[in-house]
Amino acid sequence: MLNINKITPALGAIISGVDFSKPIDGKTQHLIYDALLEHQVIFFRGAEISPAAHLNFAKSFGQIDEPHPIYPHVDGFENIVKLENNADTPPDTNSWHTDLTFKPEQPFASVLVARVVPEVGGDTLWASTSAAYERLPERMKAYLSDLKAIHDMGDFRNNFSVNLDVETGIHKLNDAVGRFGHNIRPLIEKHPVSGKIFLNFNEAFVNHIVDLTTNESNALKTWLANHMNRPEIQMRWKWQVGDIAMWDNRITMHYAVADYLPAYRCMNRITVVSDQRAASSQVA
Repeated sequence: MLNINKITPALGAIISGVDFSKPIDGKTQHLIYDALLEHQVIFFRGAEISPAAHLNFAKSFGQIDEPHPIYPHVDGFENIVKLENNADTPPDTNSWHTDLTFKPEQPFASVLVARVVPEVGGDTLWASTSAAYERLPERMKAYLSDLKAIHDMGDFRNNFSVNLDVETGIHKLNDAVGRFGHNIRPLIEKHPVSGKIFLNFNEAFVNHIVDLTTNESNALKTWLANHMNRPEIQMRWKWQVGDIAMWDNRITMHYAVADYLPAYRCMNRITVVSDQRAASSQVA
């Protein structure tokens, strides 16, 4: 029997009663999915899940992402990203972001497992973009409803330009922009399954607001970032080894706090690209 305990009014819940040492049955999987949609980010304490079980659990929710083009993977599991950080390899996820909003298909969810955590620090924060929308003034909701935003690889530009000479950096950056491209998304969107309205903005990947000047766009982006950076719509998770976090990437953003260096932190992540339930509801 599953026990589900809310973490904050806006988002987050801890689920207990799941044995990850054996396959998850269909009923339990559906209950977990329902909890994910309701709470937007869910956690399992000290699950001690194996890489094979991690992969099978993620696959039960939909199609998983291809091997990451930059990050290393867990030995024998090319679809499990190995996120290792210390003083020599500082993290690049310490900004508010919703994963890969610049891709043609925004990923559905991520399943993250803590393998090694620092003694102090290394927490992750999540924010609810539906709660952010609900807290907007009514006139701002109306104004934003007709606006679209251009998403690109944003902060990831650093991966193709830091510590390189100018000519090499330009070549690698232009090549990366060509590979990853841009996307245009409405600032106000509707969740495909729950129907919740959310504010589709994140400061890492939103480059420009369509039909505004650069100055106007920057001013609105700053306003939106400040609006969404409120404790009332956020939660903070202190990791323990073996913890699992799963979040609905369509309706949340997150921030991995980089306050633990030079200590070592290792996380394993699988990205679920498509949502089986969303696909079936569209067919119906």
